Amino acid sequence: MSALSRKITVATAMGACALTAMTGCSTTDTDSSRLSSPSSPSTPAPETSGSTQYADGRYEANGEYGSQDSSIGVTLTLSDDVITEITVDPHATDPTSLDLQERFAEAIPDRVVGRGIDDVHIDRLAGSSHTPDGFNDALEKIKNEAGK
Repeated sequence: MSALSRKITVATAMGACALTAMTGCSTTDTDSSRLSSPSSPSTPAPETSGSTQYADGRYEANGEYGSQDSSIGVTLTLSDDVITEITVDPHATDPTSLDLQERFAEAIPDRVVGRGIDDVHIDRLAGSSHTPDGFNDALEKIKNEAGK
């Protein structure tokens, strides 16, 4: 990727992040019922149906993605089907991939903590378009493990 192309990509990603921050929209949600309330724009209200589908607890999984066997580690805590804590462990060794995974790991808690696990699906975050595939893979593994 040329330096000019990278600058344009970074500028585009920064503009998208700024637009998302100004509008209060989540990463992939378009349904207005899933947007956070004006009184707490960074912490959406948990969406639970009263009966839980997943066992409370702490779960870990590695998410695989890409054609070069890339992966990230995801550790999260569930309570009443709501993600209450999350960490992402970058596994990349390539400097560019590692940078993208680290930025993703830093941004993900603001997007998912306080949300129901079934309501989370990340398409693109912090300039990364492939790391979310690994995150979503890990999330599916966790849902399978935690399912009652």
